Amino acid sequence: MFLLRNVRVALMAAAAAFGAAVFMTINLFYQRRVWTPEDYRSFKEEEEERRQRQVLVLGLDGAGKSSVLQQLNGAGSKRMCAPTRGFNFIRLHTPSCEFDFLEIGGGEDLRTYWADFLARAHILFFVVDSSDRTRLPLAKDELHRLLSTDTRLPVVVLGNKQDKPGAVGESELLDALSLGSVSEHRKLLLLQLNSVGESESFSLQNLKEFLIQLEFDPN
Repeated sequence: MFLLRNVRVALMAAAAAFGAAVFMTINLFYQRRVWTPEDYRSFKEEEEERRQRQVLVLGLDGAGKSSVLQQLNGAGSKRMCAPTRGFNFIRLHTPSCEFDFLEIGGGEDLRTYWADFLARAHILFFVVDSSDRTRLPLAKDELHRLLSTDTRLPVVVLGNKQDKPGAVGESELLDALSLGSVSEHRKLLLLQLNSVGESESFSLQNLKEFLIQLEFDPN
C-alpha cells in the first residue's frame, strides 16, 4: 500500500512536471515566433536603416556645397565643381554608421522645395560663402526659415571659402547669420573651411568627429 501511494505520488509529480514543460514550451513558442525569410529580410532592412543617417546639405547657389562634399569624401582635387542644378549624393562610411549626404541645389527655383526634405533628415548642413558679404542677409533668411520649419534637427553651419579675399571671420559670421538667437536646446556647430583644393583642414576633422558623436547621441 505504501509502495502504491509512492508510485501514485511519483506519477502525479511527473504529470505536473510534464504539464509545466508543455506550458513553458507553448509559451516560448508564442514568444519566439518562427522567422520566415521575409521576416528576416525585413529585420535586416530595419537594422540597416537604423545604422544610416541622412545629412541634408543646403546653401545658396555658389556657396561651395559640392566642393565640401568632395573634401569629405576624400576627393580633395583642385577641380572646380559645376553648380548643382538638382541633386548631388555621396555616402560616407564610419565604423558603426553610414552617412548619406543629399545636396540640393541652391538656386531660387529649388530653395522653395528645401523644407520638404527636412522630415527625413537627421542632420542639416548649411553652407555659406564667407567671402560673399552681399548675400549673407539672404543666407541668414533662408537658414532661419529652415530652423523655424524643424526645431529638432542638429545643424552644422559651414563658413566656406575662408581663404578668399574679404571673407568674414567667425565672430562676424556668427552675427551676420544671427546664430546667437538659435535655441540653446538645438545642437549647433559653426565651422570654417577653405575652398576646394586646399589641404584638409582642422575644421574638416572636427566636422567628422561631430558626425561620429551624433551616431551615439542621435537625439
